[in-house]
Amino acid sequence: MVQRVRAPRETGGRRALVTFADRLVLYVLVGVALVLLLTGSVRTPGSSVRIEGADGFELVLPLDRPAVETVPGPLGPTLVEISDGTVRVLESSCPRGHCVRMGSIRTPGQTVVCVPNRVVVTIEGDAPPSVDATTR
Repeated sequence: MVQRVRAPRETGGRRALVTFADRLVLYVLVGVALVLLLTGSVRTPGSSVRIEGADGFELVLPLDRPAVETVPGPLGPTLVEISDGTVRVLESSCPRGHCVRMGSIRTPGQTVVCVPNRVVVTIEGDAPPSVDATTR
């Protein structure tokens, strides 16, 4: 006996490519992304900059006043620039210049370090610093 297989019925319209469940998942993901974007971008700026150098050099400056400071180091001077509420290492005598390429920082707890020249620049403020990682 031969059985006939029926072809699926045509409804006259096209089949929906995006179902209700697909739309629901999309709306939930967009909503979560918006909430994370809005709450994650609220950061309090720092209020001061602590600059530490070799041989006990230490300097604390306000973050709201523009300045360029020269920090002595074993390899030579390091220039630290404060402007527009940010701080960065402008020039350094270190061989590779990683500290210069780190760019500007602005939130409490962020740090720029020049290891060969023994210079540490840290933003300080009232807000608790954000933790990147914890090791034991």
